[in-house]
Amino acid sequence: MKSITADRNIELANQEFTEMRPLLACQVNLYQEQIILSQNDRNFAFQVKGQSRERLQKILLMMDGSHSLQELQEIFSPNKPEIINEIVRNLDKQGFLDEVAESRVNSCIDTLLELEDLTNKLLDESLNENPFWKAINSTSFDLPMNILYGFAMEHYHLLSQNCYFYSPILSFHSSTEIRQLIKELYSQEYGQDELLLAALNTIGINREQLIEIMPLTETMAMYNALTYWANFEPLFLLSKLEVLVERELKIIESYILFCERVELDSSFIQPIKQLTNRKLNRESESLTRRIYQEIPQINGQMRQRLKGQTYLFVELYNNFYKSIWNHYANTSNLLQRVATI
Repeated sequence: MKSITADRNIELANQEFTEMRPLLACQVNLYQEQIILSQNDRNFAFQVKGQSRERLQKILLMMDGSHSLQELQEIFSPNKPEIINEIVRNLDKQGFLDEVAESRVNSCIDTLLELEDLTNKLLDESLNENPFWKAINSTSFDLPMNILYGFAMEHYHLLSQNCYFYSPILSFHSSTEIRQLIKELYSQEYGQDELLLAALNTIGINREQLIEIMPLTETMAMYNALTYWANFEPLFLLSKLEVLVERELKIIESYILFCERVELDSSFIQPIKQLTNRKLNRESESLTRRIYQEIPQINGQMRQRLKGQTYLFVELYNNFYKSIWNHYANTSNLLQRVATI
């Protein structure tokens, strides 16, 4: 770890240094109303005169290498930028800052496109070998009807949790425009579970029964992961929403064609067709891309973290479809009630 002050001999008051992007090289913890900076085996109580613990914590958490010193000054102390300078100077003196003046920063939209490409590549590789995907794209008619009904039930369980995915990300960014875009995104997805419910009603399965039914383990794993990312990695979740919509549209269209080939009742198929029509009628310009365009940049460390989690996402998604095949192909009972377990 280099000392920014000693190595570069830069005065924080210098205008050119305001482009530096502070990156904390420690963990920020709270203990007995104090902020504790932890690095290796040492802990340091960090205080700044005139700054509340909550405000100081916000400043420190934004020192992630993606915000310039000037941005931090404008956000937290536009009238007295020297306060932020002093905080950075003290952190550097204690060795809590990494060398960041030349750290690589990627534009957010470039990162999104990279993540989408990686996700699609991995999904193509995994779904091509997925038994459910292979079955509904085959010319064979030899498929248990319970798999087709189970598909609708598991998707109902997943889509009925949408509010848990979208509510947390509404507050992840202070930008009013970004929040409005997220609301638009949610409004496009709202009510999809009701269309699946309408389809299931035609085979005698109602809302009360669905509440009592235990979703498959892989379905619960999928929505628990999405809820976790919504709360703790909102940018990651946003990077996956458009891919999910496009992929689901493709799968549901193949599913509908198969249902029609085996002459499933049209009253069951029709509401699911409405689901695909809603997805097709989405705005042509991706809302997630517009959201990413509103976020200027993302640091290399976060970019690598988001890429790493993509592999887990694809594994969960692939397992979701595998489980529909594995479970519903081998059971005559559609309703796995919680009370009977």
